[in-house]
Amino acid sequence: MRTMIARGAVAALAATALAGSLAGSASARTAPTEKSASADRTVHIKKTVYSQKAKPTTKSIRLDAGCNFINNGRKKAGQACFKKKGDRVWIRDTARDGMRIEVRGSVNSKGQPGYRCYGNYKGGWQICNFDRKMAEGHVFLWYVNKWKGSKLKGTSDEKMMMTS
Repeated sequence: MRTMIARGAVAALAATALAGSLAGSASARTAPTEKSASADRTVHIKKTVYSQKAKPTTKSIRLDAGCNFINNGRKKAGQACFKKKGDRVWIRDTARDGMRIEVRGSVNSKGQPGYRCYGNYKGGWQICNFDRKMAEGHVFLWYVNKWKGSKLKGTSDEKMMMTS
């Protein structure tokens, strides 16, 4: 029971921090700095978000525990999978509803780099490769979003996976 409560607290804390770190769509962008006064000094915290447009692929992926889904009512609106070999995010928009599917996440390693993978409806799997950007051997906390223009229309449950 304690483990479940601790995991829930960690996930809530990470989600709160993640929500603040993932606004915007620049390729590798630094968000405004935060100032926190501690005794006689001020600390500046930079938040970087690595953003990629997913590239189409003819390959398919086996759906397993490393995958997440988002629904549009009763139908599946999108799927995403994280594969730690190569730190790749696979994404697929499964509904022709005018919305775009994104994966957003962060790796907790000395600071908070964020990651964003977005695609469009092309009728198949698309891939974002964060291999050279993600810290090795850390937890990648991620979720799937559904957007219509600049408005968030839905969010999936969070997943936690180890990076390679």
